[in-house]
Amino acid sequence: MPHKNHLQEGADAPSSRQRSGAQTTADNNQNSAPEDADESDQRILSPERASSPLQLTPEQDKLLESALRIKIMQALAGEPLTSKQVAEKLQKTPGNIHYHIVKLFEGGLLELVRTEAAGGIIQKFYRSRATWFRSANFSGFQFREEDIVEHFTTRFTLSGSELEAFQQEMKQFISKWESKITDGEEYGVDISIGRLPHTESNTPAGGAS
Repeated sequence: MPHKNHLQEGADAPSSRQRSGAQTTADNNQNSAPEDADESDQRILSPERASSPLQLTPEQDKLLESALRIKIMQALAGEPLTSKQVAEKLQKTPGNIHYHIVKLFEGGLLELVRTEAAGGIIQKFYRSRATWFRSANFSGFQFREEDIVEHFTTRFTLSGSELEAFQQEMKQFISKWESKITDGEEYGVDISIGRLPHTESNTPAGGAS
């Protein structure tokens, strides 16, 4: 499953992840979008929405196996937008974006905030329910050896508040790249954070660190 990005947020919590990667090329002959009006947007999630992962069903899990759909979720993270506005933001065809928005809405990942009538056309304004997700079924990517681009490991000493700050900075960095207008192949990012067992080698001679 080459589309997902996994973040483990603690040993006592189910896996929490956000999918990431380059945009997919899904511009097929899909449903055409209705004509939507332009409206400026400000992509800012409320603190509650930004920090609360949405528990996914297996069906919702499958819906988010697409980097393009992750970009749509990010585009709709703040001010509600129409499918036409999202298409303009992501530089995609309106019919393609409308198709994916309908799927995400029917799957319970988007909410319909309001409708407006303009010139006999009903404009629908959507917003994401979340941009971070929790899934009991996701256990990480299984990359083929030849597909692995980079593998990092490191160690930190962190207090509880420092660990929380590190997690927040990492989430912001990932969200920044998920929101960019990018092109090319799709990549998965799989990140785990875990507490390491205490060993004597971690403690300097003469006392605790």
